Amino acid sequence: MPPFHAVVRPDATRALAQHLGEQVHRTPGRRACVQRCIAALSMGLALAGAGPAGAQVAGAMRPGSAAADPEQVVPGWSAKQSILGRPVYNASGARLGRALDLIVGTDKRLTYLILDTGGGAIGVSQRLVAVPAAQLRVRGARLLLPEADRQALAAAPAFVHAPVTRTQSAIVERAQQDVDKSRQAIAMAERRSAQSSGEARARADRQIAALRQSQQAVEDKVDEMDIAGPSQWQAVEAEIGRASARLRSAMRRAPD
Repeated sequence: MPPFHAVVRPDATRALAQHLGEQVHRTPGRRACVQRCIAALSMGLALAGAGPAGAQVAGAMRPGSAAADPEQVVPGWSAKQSILGRPVYNASGARLGRALDLIVGTDKRLTYLILDTGGGAIGVSQRLVAVPAAQLRVRGARLLLPEADRQALAAAPAFVHAPVTRTQSAIVERAQQDVDKSRQAIAMAERRSAQSSGEARARADRQIAALRQSQQAVEDKVDEMDIAGPSQWQAVEAEIGRASARLRSAMRRAPD
């Protein structure tokens, strides 16, 4: 693929990094995190050729209480409404494909636009290509990769979503749900302990200790997932699944 010219402003990418600095890989909310990552496109993509700064508005945040408070305008582009699913062209007007996905890197920055060069046409199989997001521009209502051409994209390596990223979200989300439930179970056990005495209280305290130990084991494994390299993900997610199963077992043993 011939070289393209990056158009990301340093201030925009710094804003994106700060906005996503909370955590990309933590749950709850891997889905919520993805939504934040997509929303951060408004700050992270400095799409050239779209008019003066502030001309493009992604939306507004409306006050929930005081009616006199003004709306806060959110400048930028909505990935859902203005990027994803839209056709992408080059400077000559040739259609290159369709914007299918956005990738947020481990440094919390928007890194790649995933382009379906099959274009979604009937009878044409999907072929995905990863293009640096900095190469994407907006001109009028059109998404552009100005210097790209079909031949270069056809010669580019195909992009394949890693299977582990699909299963990882479900496993860690389930684990976090179990942790949330265990907190409720611990709170109930603490109330029973406070209202009991003797052996009943000692039994409730043992249940609390067992729940906390199992809960901490799950949280520790989720923390390992956050720092694990791609080659370790499958092993760590399997450990998360086992720790989560032990936590569920501990909750079943705790009386209602």
